[in-house]
Amino acid sequence: MVDQTYHGLAGRDDARPVRTSAAKVVFEWLDRNIAIVFNIPTVAVLAGLVVLPAVMVLYTSVTDWQLYLADQRQFVGFSNYVEAFRDERWIASIFQTLYFAGGSVVMQFVIGFAVALLFNKSFKGSRIYRSLFMLPMLAMSTAISLVWLILYNSTFGPLNYWIVSLGLPAVEWLSDPAWAMPSLIVVQIWQWTPFMTLLLLAGLQSLPQEPFEAARLDGANAFQSFIHVTLPLMRGHIIVALVLRSIIEIKEFDSIMTMTQGGPNFATETMNMNIYLTAFSYAQLGSAAAKGVIFFAFILLIQLMLLKIRARRWSY
Repeated sequence: MVDQTYHGLAGRDDARPVRTSAAKVVFEWLDRNIAIVFNIPTVAVLAGLVVLPAVMVLYTSVTDWQLYLADQRQFVGFSNYVEAFRDERWIASIFQTLYFAGGSVVMQFVIGFAVALLFNKSFKGSRIYRSLFMLPMLAMSTAISLVWLILYNSTFGPLNYWIVSLGLPAVEWLSDPAWAMPSLIVVQIWQWTPFMTLLLLAGLQSLPQEPFEAARLDGANAFQSFIHVTLPLMRGHIIVALVLRSIIEIKEFDSIMTMTQGGPNFATETMNMNIYLTAFSYAQLGSAAAKGVIFFAFILLIQLMLLKIRARRWSY
């Protein structure tokens, strides 16, 4: 009797259809939402690497957290933000950042566009010259900065040797507040003009030829074609190049840290350097976090301004 009951229950196999039905529902849901499923790892990684640190920065910015007193932080509201705009060094660093980024990007654009127009022509050995011209941007910023430190050395540097040999007085390139920032800008121009050239050259080579042929038939010379045809057609490429280089130059840290550490007399202290010194030299993490939030808003504002310029119609 027991055996018959056992075999009768075993033969029914009631649990198996339930499991099969649940699995079918799961697989059908996965099939319908396959895009969501495949994006879950990416969202998780971004949440861990971007969202969580951003929340921590925002939280830290409203506390008086000090690096050496990690367990003694209190909520202080927006006082760190208010104090940041009362800090004369921080205000000066904003103008120093604009000076550094503006001077670097403008000169990179002018030289880069001129070189891009040259490389857009067909001439013997053009590929070799292009490759050689692109070499500076392949090296690390720190390595480039160390080389320029030797060149700028006021005692045995090659630059001062050549200047003195011409009968001119030696220049304190990185020790004189009047020369320190221009010296850093020269390094940025030398290293990153090839990148600007690459972006603009790609734009020039993608332009349609019909407008240029029409301009030649109308009797336009090279300068007129550049003003009335090349620049309007290159608008999008120019704005993209300016936005990319502006953001990168505003955030530049390696070369400044390697060459001047924000000196002399804070003459090269950009917003990035000020945040670093506030956090790790003065141990004021709350104040540094507030400045970091302001710095992010500053970069976003610059980007929106450049994109607004892109949206306008260029007319000549």
